[in-house]
Amino acid sequence: MVGRKGAIALGLALALVAGCGDGGGDASSSTTSTTLPPLECPEPITITSTQDLVAVLASTSWDSLGEYTSGPLSITADLVVSGTVTLEAADLPIPQDCLDRPGCSPAGGFWVGAPVPGVVGEGEAQGSCVTGSARLTLTDATLRLRPVLYDTHPCEYNFVPFVEVVGPCGSPCGEGAELCPYDGACYQAGASFCRLCTGGDKEACACWGPEGPLDEGASCYYWQSGDVKCLGTCRQGTCAVERCP
Repeated sequence: MVGRKGAIALGLALALVAGCGDGGGDASSSTTSTTLPPLECPEPITITSTQDLVAVLASTSWDSLGEYTSGPLSITADLVVSGTVTLEAADLPIPQDCLDRPGCSPAGGFWVGAPVPGVVGEGEAQGSCVTGSARLTLTDATLRLRPVLYDTHPCEYNFVPFVEVVGPCGSPCGEGAELCPYDGACYQAGASFCRLCTGGDKEACACWGPEGPLDEGASCYYWQSGDVKCLGTCRQGTCAVERCP
């Protein structure tokens, strides 16, 4: 296994693309043959203190996330911050079921991907094979937060709690990304959109590319777990495994 630490950071950045750029997000993705519903954004939440942020995160599910995950992930409504509010990684309401497991890190951090106006990630939070910011400073900002238990197996911990900063619901997507109507977030077109937006299984989504389905007989791959990558060939819209080295 080569460059596992770099692969984790890059894999997340490619799969979860914060809304940004000048291109409008298209809710009718080229990566699925089904018609997607129109986007509906929940009512925004006003944030005036650190305690408000902690309460929102405590009431949001911390889903497990790996390069094999299917289905939309939990995400907050738009958080409208008035003034300046700071959140430290040490104050994250990490779920008890993580704290009770020896394979889940008791400490986490923040990911700030594409820039969101008024959002600054500061300091360095070093987790097991993954790094991020130790502090968020939010000033007159509108953003969303997506808490996850990120799969870092086979590192020290199997899962590390991190909170991703995402732009407001329905923000335009950058090049190569598409808007998901289920959560109003942007994902890289192709397999990532197929898995994380439409909930397709990893075997089927492995045979989707940015322009749509891959040709019959095309090479494909998917992650079976955090450290097992399966290689195969697209057969009738599914990645038929030949080996999982």
